[in-house]
Amino acid sequence: MDPVLRGPRQRALAASVPLRFAVVGLVGSAVYYALLWSMVELGGVPVLPASTFAFAVVVLENYLLHRSWTFSSCAPHRQALPRFALMAGWGAVLNGMVMDTCLRFGWHYLLAQTLALVVVVACNFIGTLLIFSRRT
Repeated sequence: MDPVLRGPRQRALAASVPLRFAVVGLVGSAVYYALLWSMVELGGVPVLPASTFAFAVVVLENYLLHRSWTFSSCAPHRQALPRFALMAGWGAVLNGMVMDTCLRFGWHYLLAQTLALVVVVACNFIGTLLIFSRRT
């Protein structure tokens, strides 16, 4: 989105971005927790690999939803996708670090994931705004 928004449609879109970001985040969280729980509890997959796989699935889902719905971005995939992937990669590293630390302290994996989710989302919001900016 342009820093200087012009026209009622762009102002309305800018006002709805935080709400849309939150909706995409909630959908992604639901998918993430469903995958994580299923893989750990039903599939017997260790927590950290299950967390990594679920994270990768949700990254793709979030990219597509943020690009098309949250930001209605015109940024070409060749620009936006590598940037989003880089940001998501850092998010995956951060997610893994928080998860590993919490698990070492004996936290339940779902509680650890909740803290990791809060940390990663906080870091990703600004990055996502920059990635789907119309000026990128």
